[in-house]
Amino acid sequence: MSFFVPEALSIFSSAGTALQALVEWRKSARGDARAIVMELEDNYIYLKMVVFDGVPLEKVVQDLTTAEYKRLAHEGYNFNNLKRQKIQGDPSFAGTQMVSWVGKSTEELIDSIYKKINEFKILYPHNKDSDKYRWNVRVKNIIKLIWLLLKHVQT
Repeated sequence: MSFFVPEALSIFSSAGTALQALVEWRKSARGDARAIVMELEDNYIYLKMVVFDGVPLEKVVQDLTTAEYKRLAHEGYNFNNLKRQKIQGDPSFAGTQMVSWVGKSTEELIDSIYKKINEFKILYPHNKDSDKYRWNVRVKNIIKLIWLLLKHVQT
């Protein structure tokens, strides 16, 4: 793996483990929850291709989607229904960006993931050659947040 993740999230770094967790979550989810998990699963696959398979971001950015998230947000869906408890900490989060998520809600995490995906869809086509955006770092950060979400909903 080409980037550092806290030990608590490293379970998802092996090939297919995060994707399998998303598939299992999708199987158990119903209705609107299933729709958002399916969209997250698709987005994860595209982002994983960039980080782990070397696919250029420009080939997948147009395929990232936020339609279900926006639909549910517009309808007032409570994303905390995915997991009502707050995000739990882990000693391996110390000194990483993950520590800032301890005690926050599922909805805050989902909102952050989709905000970052939406930024990609807007900014990348116009700024893809700009070094100031550090696109690959941004992709890795979204993947870490998805892994955090998976850990959170599994505990």
